[in-house]
Amino acid sequence: MSIQRVSSKWAKTAVLQHSRHVNEYIPVTRKYSRQALERMTELFPANYIKPDRGTYGNGVMRVKTKRVTLAATAPEETANETNDAELSEESEATEAAHSTKSELSQPSKLELLTYHLQHGTEEHVFHSLDELEQALNKRIQQRDYIIQQGIPLMKHEGLPFDLRVLTQKNLQHNWETTGILGRIAAPGKIITNIHGGGRIATFEELVLPQLKKDRFQKLQHELYRLGIHTAVQLQSTFPRLKEIGIDIALDDQGRPWILEVNTLPGIYAFGLLPDKEAYRKIKRYAIAYGRLPASKKRKTKKTTSKASKAQASALKRRTAR
Repeated sequence: MSIQRVSSKWAKTAVLQHSRHVNEYIPVTRKYSRQALERMTELFPANYIKPDRGTYGNGVMRVKTKRVTLAATAPEETANETNDAELSEESEATEAAHSTKSELSQPSKLELLTYHLQHGTEEHVFHSLDELEQALNKRIQQRDYIIQQGIPLMKHEGLPFDLRVLTQKNLQHNWETTGILGRIAAPGKIITNIHGGGRIATFEELVLPQLKKDRFQKLQHELYRLGIHTAVQLQSTFPRLKEIGIDIALDDQGRPWILEVNTLPGIYAFGLLPDKEAYRKIKRYAIAYGRLPASKKRKTKKTTSKASKAQASALKRRTAR
């Protein structure tokens, strides 16, 4: 039976939102629309707009909403020539009138919004939601997109990073989290994908300097459990899943957030990490459920074994003669 793949980010998110174990890790996510854009830019200082179906970070955009508050003072009244009667009337003004005039002279606040749209390394600034929407629509072009609350990523040497958690069906057909790696964004990029110029690092290298050792170990266990809970929940709707890769953001407090789940996760990147035993396990599981073919080494060994038996049989026949 073939391994099931689910390409729609929204379909996977909708399933995960029904799990009490997983929903708390999901940033606010909506199907993209003008109404959703307006609401999300009001709620969050940054939002990511992603193709509902897409890989390698292609088509991902970020919108940052920046608010500038200006203090505006009401213009002072200019007096024309006044006569004695006017002066007399002013002298008889009530205390309430003086109070009202004092209130009017207080500075008022004016809030200006700008929208900063980034895709790749390009950034454009728009001064209205209409302008922003027009720019987005040119890139979206009737395709399905989602909009997601932006999580401020932890940084390593000034560059943002995220994590990839790999969870697979093991040899007993149970879900098991088999690896965690880190991905560091290239300078100026908003995505961490390797295909977008990001680079691989170990979980320990990126996170240990940020957290105390006990907090690091607690987070590691939390991510291993989260991988299993996520896989179990998705399998309830997509029963032929065998593997998932979860993209995890860590905010500045070290709290994990699920950015998205990939049902065709890359596994060869784990072979670049120092822990070769973990990578051998990952490949062993992938071979067992049919993602990878049996290794050539095993086939060669099997063939060699058959040849040895044939040679032994021939030797016995010759000896018998």
